[in-house]
Amino acid sequence: MKKNHGIILSVLGALAVIFVGAYLLWLAPANYRGEAKLFVVDSGQSITQIITGLHTEGLVKSVFGTKIAFRLSRVTAIKDGSYNISPRMDAWQIARLMRMGETSTVRLTIPEGFTINQIAERMDALGLITAKDFIVAAENFPPDYDFLKSRANNSLEGYLFPDTYNMNKGTAADVLARQMLNNFSSRTKSLTSQIESSSYSLHEIITLASLVEKEARTDEVRKMVAGILINRLDIGMRLDVDATVRYLTNNWKGPITQSDLNINSPYNTRRFAGLPPGPICNPGLAAIKAVLSPTDSDYLYYLHDDDGNTYYAKTLSEHNANKAKYL
Repeated sequence: MKKNHGIILSVLGALAVIFVGAYLLWLAPANYRGEAKLFVVDSGQSITQIITGLHTEGLVKSVFGTKIAFRLSRVTAIKDGSYNISPRMDAWQIARLMRMGETSTVRLTIPEGFTINQIAERMDALGLITAKDFIVAAENFPPDYDFLKSRANNSLEGYLFPDTYNMNKGTAADVLARQMLNNFSSRTKSLTSQIESSSYSLHEIITLASLVEKEARTDEVRKMVAGILINRLDIGMRLDVDATVRYLTNNWKGPITQSDLNINSPYNTRRFAGLPPGPICNPGLAAIKAVLSPTDSDYLYYLHDDDGNTYYAKTLSEHNANKAKYL
């Protein structure tokens, strides 16, 4: 009886040595001091391709061992996206992470008319990047694209195209910005001939479109407002767009004070004639198209009532009458 007991212990001991050896050889973390990194899984990749990629990136110790871990963990399909993986994780942990589809990909929606600050705040709230880091990058971005060369400064305001993006946590701010800039280039490509034939530079077009974005909500009104603002520019009249003052104060909902209206800045179109130095938000395609194809009229004034209706006037007296009647 004692002899059998001893044999059993010897077998169990041998199995334990084998299991520990197998773990250390095939399943243990690849690097106990390594830093986590983003590992991207593309749509259509096979599990074998993914595991090979993990090994190439130094995130797993063994392709063979990782295949065993994936198989025993019942990993049959892997969601595409970016995974935050540390080489200090063993093959079992990585298999579980991928089986659960715990990606580091964030779905970011940027509405038309958002400013750099608003985009940065949304990114921060989603855990994508800190607002400060993105603002620093977006306010001092080099003219690496042809469409950025006509800017008055290095800000990307106006060029971060409003859309829904899949972005990866841990990505550098300039890379995130380039994702949006590439989209701007792609989405405005069909407008190239209109932009080139315009009497305005691209930067002026985007600046004007940013005002239209803040002042109108439908295609018809956008085109009318664009035409009115252009009429004002043509005669040297102040644009008088309150949104430019709100841009300076970053106050988009509260009342505008007299001290706000008195801000001495070229962005303040209530004080200075002409376009501001740059966009006051990031306009969508509809606002850009409205500037390129505005409605021709003799109107110089417009106002919106509380129900969203818009009224136009050719003279200041007509405009004041509309104010008295509709506001």
